[in-house]
Amino acid sequence: MSNVRTEFGFERTECSCEECTRYCVYLPGALIPTDLDAISAHLGYDDIVRFAVENLLASPGAIVSINGFRIRVPTLVPQRGPGGACKFLRDNRCSIHAHAPYSCAFFRAEQDQREAGARSLRGLQAIAREWSAGGIYARLWMLLHSMGLVAPSPIEARERMRREMQEKKKRADGMPRKA
Repeated sequence: MSNVRTEFGFERTECSCEECTRYCVYLPGALIPTDLDAISAHLGYDDIVRFAVENLLASPGAIVSINGFRIRVPTLVPQRGPGGACKFLRDNRCSIHAHAPYSCAFFRAEQDQREAGARSLRGLQAIAREWSAGGIYARLWMLLHSMGLVAPSPIEARERMRREMQEKKKRADGMPRKA
């Protein structure tokens, strides 16, 4: 029996390169419903509401196109530290790596777009089912949102990442190269 974590038939990815950890800094990954119990238990919580309030944010979520209509699927994401990075990123490493959120553990920066899209769709479908059923995921999102515990939109976070990476590249290009 394999010890490799799987969700929806996909095996988790393993990477800690600079390009992948960049997402931890700018765009912490969304949780799927099963992540709630896994991460809260790993951190020693027996109260899911307390876990959510102390560790998560309500994100406006992903924009998905279905039959020509664009809808937004609200998601739960890790809280951010003062610089905007995921609260679980410590010394450039994930402190909950073995139990990392689905959108962290099952994606890589250089992943094929088709593969990433298929993985993303499955996670978003699970989240959408929770919203349709009025499940705990949706109820926690509404609670966090009502408390003002809200993440920046993924669009804003991606734009900040793009802008700061361009600035970093310009600074690196402007520096004299060592012989």
